Amino acid sequence: MRSLGTVLKKLTKKGNIGLIASVALLTVVMSLAYPNFLTLFNIEITAMGFIQEALMALGMTLVIISGGIDLSVAAVLPFTAIIVGLLLKTSLGVWPSIAIALGVAVLIGFINALMINKLRVFPFIATLATATMLRGVALVITEGATISGFPTAFYEIGHGRVYGIPVPVIIFLVLAVLFALLLKNHSYFQQVYFVGGNAKAAQLSGIKVNRLRYVIYGISAFMAGLAGIITASQYVSASTGFGLNSDMRVITSVIIGGASLSGGKGSIGGTIWGVIFLAIISNAFVQSGAPTYWQDVVYGGMLLAAVFLEEYLRARGRKAKMKSWREFLTSG
Repeated sequence: MRSLGTVLKKLTKKGNIGLIASVALLTVVMSLAYPNFLTLFNIEITAMGFIQEALMALGMTLVIISGGIDLSVAAVLPFTAIIVGLLLKTSLGVWPSIAIALGVAVLIGFINALMINKLRVFPFIATLATATMLRGVALVITEGATISGFPTAFYEIGHGRVYGIPVPVIIFLVLAVLFALLLKNHSYFQQVYFVGGNAKAAQLSGIKVNRLRYVIYGISAFMAGLAGIITASQYVSASTGFGLNSDMRVITSVIIGGASLSGGKGSIGGTIWGVIFLAIISNAFVQSGAPTYWQDVVYGGMLLAAVFLEEYLRARGRKAKMKSWREFLTSG
């Protein structure tokens, strides 16, 4: 119970107050403008419409805190969906197919980490190259066609309910609590903050930075693969069109949730609030009937604003530190 209470405190910690206030204000405005906004039906639609990004954002939080970036998640999602779709057409069965597809996703994450660790490729370039190749391989495998005709048991993953709550939402909530507890209480996962703050210093202090990157990028790819499997189950099909631009939405959620692109900063609680904020904006476009292609414009603008704010605060912090040093040196 104490651990769960700690997680709840992390969700409402001081650093998230501004974002929580924004979510509350946006909710009030939307509920006044559209009376059905706070109905259970619309809340469920909003949650299910952003569940893939929410799952991937959990893994992306670890990556960004460690000072990296993973642009391959938007390609791992459809690739995993296609792999599981092809396996389901065989006699393997639902759960072995899912296990193999998730294993492939984790392997992709390891490959990303391998390029970063051994070839010294920047995470941006390494994961962008992976994304491009995966999109191409997916098109070659499917020849641009959609895969369908899945077993009923697979359908239940994306459409099933437990006590009235959609299974994908339960999966996300369980994993969100798990990730938050690991970052808060597990010394191994807390190392991502040290690596993100200064990888060389972390290495010198005894942290196995390269090994940690394999774990982090493996988890990120696993979460993208899980999102792909849930997407395939929801649509009862697999297509190369799944997950387009989802990487930018995921990264935006994490950054506006308080993580720093330079690493060393971030939290699962902040990421969850970032996901909720973007999900509400997405639903606002649907409710208002505005063209949905403006969503990415808004998301991109918010990402830029968050980065500019971070740079401004960092510059102001540097100036304050220099001023304090000058005062100290001249005080004698």
